[in-house]
Amino acid sequence: MKLIISILFLLISISDAKNCSMPSNLSSIYSTKVTNIDKYSDLQRNGTNLSSLCIREVLLKEHKYNWRFLLVWNETKPKGAFWFLPHDNENSAFDSAIYSTNKYGGGFLSVLANNSRYFNRQDPNRNFGLNSRSARVCKGQKYPAPKYSSTIFKIIEYFKSSNMPYLALHNNSNGYRGNGGNGGVSMLNCSKTTKCFKANNIIRGDKKGLKDEDTLIYLASKNGIDYNKVRLFNNLELNIKYELINPNRNDCSMSNFVVLNKGSSNYINIETQHGDSKTQKLMIDKIIRLYR
Repeated sequence: MKLIISILFLLISISDAKNCSMPSNLSSIYSTKVTNIDKYSDLQRNGTNLSSLCIREVLLKEHKYNWRFLLVWNETKPKGAFWFLPHDNENSAFDSAIYSTNKYGGGFLSVLANNSRYFNRQDPNRNFGLNSRSARVCKGQKYPAPKYSSTIFKIIEYFKSSNMPYLALHNNSNGYRGNGGNGGVSMLNCSKTTKCFKANNIIRGDKKGLKDEDTLIYLASKNGIDYNKVRLFNNLELNIKYELINPNRNDCSMSNFVVLNKGSSNYINIETQHGDSKTQKLMIDKIIRLYR
């Protein structure tokens, strides 16, 4: 009975929350208010942490895709750190985004894909581009996606405070050999175009915190490596994979889009192994404190 009462109270809190209509600057984006969390497993899992949050479902049609997203923001502090979560199977990233939004304000936009990494066979993090040229260059993008890209970044730019970088949250699998096609996300898998800067003695294995090979942040630039930034994050015990972006190697990811289309190297993606939300939250704390 207590559980039923708690759920009813939560649903009432969400449905009656003040100022949860879509901001006027985003009124051209079609969205619906979320009043029933039973339809969303990520929200159900975080049910006790939603009372101060505004939640809407954003819908977007482009080509054959009927994209769906959860847009979540802090009702009392809508401007702040704002995260993009492209993969619906990365539950720890979602939990970490809820934590950040409650603690630091801002919010996040999360792709809804029935708990899958891909949306109708399209990787949401390989779908950024404003014209057909990017689709020709990018092996992972099936169709040009100007509407997808502009809508996502219109939302990001509204909620992201000017002092914050462009932010993303991801989870990966254990080790770069068994990562399920996750692109070799490991501090032990580096290359000429993705340099590694270790802050710790790297440990193989499952969820070893900041020293785990799967625990890292991605930085990106087309102008070479900013070693001052490397030292800054390494001093916070954060491992770095540094992407050297080139338009001829554009992979239509968010990092490439930020560098090539937004003209910014102020991008950070926090990666931890699936299930290691404790470490991901710790990394969020370290990074947000730098920019507050």
